[in-house]
Parts: sequence; C-alpha cells; structure tokens
Amino acid sequence: MRKVRCVAFAAFLSLVAAALLACGSSRRQLQSITLNPATAHGQAQFTATGFYSDGSTVTPLPAKWFTIMPWYKELNFVQFFDLDDTGKASCNGNAGTFDVVASAPVDPHVPLSQMTPTSAQVSGRAHLTCP
Repeated sequence: MRKVRCVAFAAFLSLVAAALLACGSSRRQLQSITLNPATAHGQAQFTATGFYSDGSTVTPLPAKWFTIMPWYKELNFVQFFDLDDTGKASCNGNAGTFDVVASAPVDPHVPLSQMTPTSAQVSGRAHLTCP
C-alpha cells in the first residue's frame, strides 16, 4: 500500500511540474503593433495598439515614439517633424512623407524605462505627410 501511495504522489508531482512548465511557456508576448491613423497630413495624435500572443489587445499601448527607425541616430540628424512622447506629431517646415514609429517590449512586464536598443521589441509604423 505504501508503494502505491509513493507512486501516486510521484505522479501527482509530475503533473504539477508539467502544468507549471506549460504556464511558463505560454506567457503573453507582444506580437505586433498598429498605429492609428495609418496616415495623416500636417499633424495628428497617433495611438498605438498592441496585439498579444494570447489574442488580447491593448489601446493605447505604452510605447517609445521615434521619427526615424527605432534607436537609429545620425551625427547630423535633421528633425523632419516634431513628435512627442505621447505620439503627437506635427510638421515643422519640411515637406515630404515621413515615418512615425512606435516600439514596445515583447515582454509586457518590461517597463519602457528599461527598454534598450538590444531589448526584444516590436515596432509599428504610420506616415505623416507634410506640405
């Protein structure tokens, strides 16, 4: 009888361990970001929506906003338009169509303040046309 209890207890522990491992592997991750509006003229308040691996969405998604490719800076970088930390963009005298980029960490538990160029992240793009 004691042997049966030991086998049953070992089987129970194996099931608990398998369940815990399964929970860890199904952790929610950011898969994509869309920006709304997708295109704007002159000025706009862009909003990011994040789409997660569990099917959930977050709007507005906290994101870092960029006027060019994320984390890319040139020595003589020209600011083609103005963009603040909330996604509000406006033209500043330069004509053309420019990318608006929002990036956020893949892991929703990583705060934006800890996101670096090497962090696993997802980006979304929209366009601002300046006259």
